[in-house]
Amino acid sequence: MPDQPARPNSNENDAEKLARLLELELMQKRTAWKQGAARYRSMRLFGLFFLFIFILACAGGFLFVFSRVNEKRTNQHDASTAAAAGP
Repeated sequence: MPDQPARPNSNENDAEKLARLLELELMQKRTAWKQGAARYRSMRLFGLFFLFIFILACAGGFLFVFSRVNEKRTNQHDASTAAAAGP
């Protein structure tokens, strides 16, 4: 009979130990999830930054190319005007 009162106490200890282990495991998983979210956030920020730089570079390239084309077009127009007025 002395074993029976000890068993509920043992079950309570096992339940408390199990609850603590479960809580520890959940805290570890939560930490891993937060690290994964931070990694995802930094990669997303890097991607947006790269996209922004790429768009700026494309805009600068188009500006350069179109200014050169416009410059050549005005030079051709001036040359054809001078050639037509010359002879």
